[in-house]
Amino acid sequence: MIHFTSTQVELWIGAFFWPFVRVLAMLSAAPVFGMGNLPTLLRIGLAVLMAVAIAPTLPPMPPVQFGTATAWMLLLQQMLVGGAIGLSMTVILTAVQFAGGVIGLQMGMGFATLFDPVQGVQVTSLMSFLNMITLLLFLAVNGHLVLLAVIARSFTLLPVAPNLGLTAQTWYALAQGGGAIFSLGLALAAPVVGVLLIANLGLGVLTKLAPQLNLFAVGFPMFFIMGFLALYLVMPVMQNVVQHLVDVGLSLSSQVLQQGGAR
Repeated sequence: MIHFTSTQVELWIGAFFWPFVRVLAMLSAAPVFGMGNLPTLLRIGLAVLMAVAIAPTLPPMPPVQFGTATAWMLLLQQMLVGGAIGLSMTVILTAVQFAGGVIGLQMGMGFATLFDPVQGVQVTSLMSFLNMITLLLFLAVNGHLVLLAVIARSFTLLPVAPNLGLTAQTWYALAQGGGAIFSLGLALAAPVVGVLLIANLGLGVLTKLAPQLNLFAVGFPMFFIMGFLALYLVMPVMQNVVQHLVDVGLSLSSQVLQQGGAR
């Protein structure tokens, strides 16, 4: 009769369980995969398939006994590593949504809000539109495949070990990457905001020349027309913009992994 020790069973389970936890944490925080309207069972199923696919290629997992304090700390570590990888890409892509908020405010569409099923919050209609366009382009440029490749490579840069984890410098780098939301968002919104600024100046001159002019009857339609015309002219380069954002997010996630593994 074949006998198995508890240590052997825990090693076999751990070879799949620890990658599964890291991948699931990444999918929960990553763009597209972390959408609020995505079924939880589907996200768990994707994590299971990914863990089964990469488990044979990973380094040996540490012999950790389940239920101990070390196992709980290792579980928390894998959740933090996977969440940091997914969050780094989400943070960068949020720049487009921030740009949509700035543009919508300048166009006078700040009052047009709706429920965004992607993030589960109330956003302006233009923010939701640009966010959906960004996610579709993210899939079109194979950003989701790049993200899966990053999580697979993370086990080499930051292997599963009780004495390894994310340092304070790692989270500081991730927080600095969050500052890119404002710089990249304003850079994306600059062409449309520039057009709307010219429209504001022109409307100001018309109001000065003709004080009896109804500002609201003329201003709102003009801002809508100029804003949507500027968006129409900007749309052809959106694929290049999203490709650049994916590269920035990939660079940020690689920086997070390298700093975490530099201990």
